[in-house]
Amino acid sequence: MKGKMRLFDQGLLEIIGSTEYSALSSMFHEKRYHKKDIIFHPSNAENIVFIVKEGKIRVFLSSDNKEFTLSILETGDIFSTHTRAYTQALENCTLLVCNTGDFRQLMIDNPAFAMNTIGVLGDLLKNSITIINNLALNKTSMRLKEYLLAAAEEKGILCEKGIKVQIGQDIGQIALTIGASRQTVSTMINELYRSEVLERVDRKTIIIRQIEALRSQD
Repeated sequence: MKGKMRLFDQGLLEIIGSTEYSALSSMFHEKRYHKKDIIFHPSNAENIVFIVKEGKIRVFLSSDNKEFTLSILETGDIFSTHTRAYTQALENCTLLVCNTGDFRQLMIDNPAFAMNTIGVLGDLLKNSITIINNLALNKTSMRLKEYLLAAAEEKGILCEKGIKVQIGQDIGQIALTIGASRQTVSTMINELYRSEVLERVDRKTIIIRQIEALRSQD
């Protein structure tokens, strides 16, 4: 199992906080939000770039009373308000915020920071395309399976019983991510528990006991 790869083996937060790039930190200021706060929306006039310092943020589209989650941003991820997407705090969070023009200059003046930013944005784009593909082409059970397998690949730790995965999301948040109702996702996960494909550790942690059985789920 492996986590996200970062260019230069450093995250954006590490670079900003390092002595070598201490000047970068002065270009950012902190903004804090509470769980469920809408942080930015499509009509927002601000044109900024932000890095998630703490917490989790949902990026989603909303139309005709329907919502489609594009990505879940976590610590070290980066995003821009210059999109048609909404961003919402899934938990209390802290952002490092920078004006887009200033950020552009930072990229020009600091190649290591620029390359790392490209790596993070590449991860975000890959995850967003996967989510969009699943929403468009797969039924709910397949979307849940792909979500769990991706979490195992990215965050899984081998243990005696199988692969332990700290998902970091409860049932409701998983439902938002895969575009399904909370009740539907709860029913499907409970069935995976009953069949011993999964084992519950706590509210946001599971063990995948039978990875091949999960892969064969349809």
